[in-house]
Amino acid sequence: MLYMKGKKFTFNWPLAGNSHIIDFLSKSIENDNVSSSYIFSGPDDIGKFTIANYFTKSLICKQLSGKGGSLPCGQCSPCVQLEKGLHGDVHVITKQEDKKNISIEQVREFIRILNMASFMDSYKIGIIKNAASLSIEAANALLKTLEESKAKVAVILTVTDTSALPKTIVSRSQILKFNPVSADIIYDYLINEHGAGRSAAKNLSHLCLGRPALAVKFLRDKEFLNNYLEQAKSFLRLARNDINSRLSIVESLIGPRPSGQESASLAGGIIEIWEGIARDLLLLEFGQKNLIQHAVIMDDLEVIKKDFEISDLINLAKNLKQAKEYLKFNVNPKLVLENVVVGMG
Repeated sequence: MLYMKGKKFTFNWPLAGNSHIIDFLSKSIENDNVSSSYIFSGPDDIGKFTIANYFTKSLICKQLSGKGGSLPCGQCSPCVQLEKGLHGDVHVITKQEDKKNISIEQVREFIRILNMASFMDSYKIGIIKNAASLSIEAANALLKTLEESKAKVAVILTVTDTSALPKTIVSRSQILKFNPVSADIIYDYLINEHGAGRSAAKNLSHLCLGRPALAVKFLRDKEFLNNYLEQAKSFLRLARNDINSRLSIVESLIGPRPSGQESASLAGGIIEIWEGIARDLLLLEFGQKNLIQHAVIMDDLEVIKKDFEISDLINLAKNLKQAKEYLKFNVNPKLVLENVVVGMG
């Protein structure tokens, strides 16, 4: 699929925030200046994969070879196939749920597919989600592919922080840093693009903490939202119980899961939520209600605030940060959470 530089397109990417990245990628398409490797770096659920998806759709859309128009069109055969997950020139890999890393076998298959000729005379695009999970062997295999880049082949890696990737991969990639999005922008996005009511949009735009993809997930999946709020409220129950009761609450949160990737992921999510609650309580202490993340449970926060001194909250924040480090070193997730709740005083 050949096209001339400088053609003008309208980019149909209904996204919230990080317009600098959208502008950069859209101009690279217009000017036929697409890099062979990108790293999309930023917090989870901020929209890295969403933008990668629209970028990919635009590169494989038949409209790209025309005289201009809307990208992606959403109607041509490549657009329709990609939407169904059936496009042969696009390959996405991520860590399997029961595995610690993205394996060398996954990356070898990824490379094999990218090295094949295009099925539709378009770009070959590979996306690696949460690329920090690459095993050492897998990262080394990928590096060789990046060193021997081919025309019309683009690789996109998504990570929370580039420091989690080998420097050799980072140095061979175009790095695009995603920033948290303001609550006002997310509020408008939820209403205008997803039909949210004003009350829900207000609560979710704060609850997502600058991550529009998470806000959309909250809006669409009520069970997911309720589970999140239940884990948030578990913190409130901890504050008003003795140590034995706190340990029982941890048991109910983790359940019978064995020590491993599943329980570590669950514990990490719980710790992140508790960090948000601790931060909200500190903000309340300093009269910054407008910055509260969990405004949806404001009444509960106002009540529980009375049980904490500022020094308690600062110490708790430090313990939660340390807990995340323990999880990185494969400490038993249940023990990590128990250590946090015992140290609450």
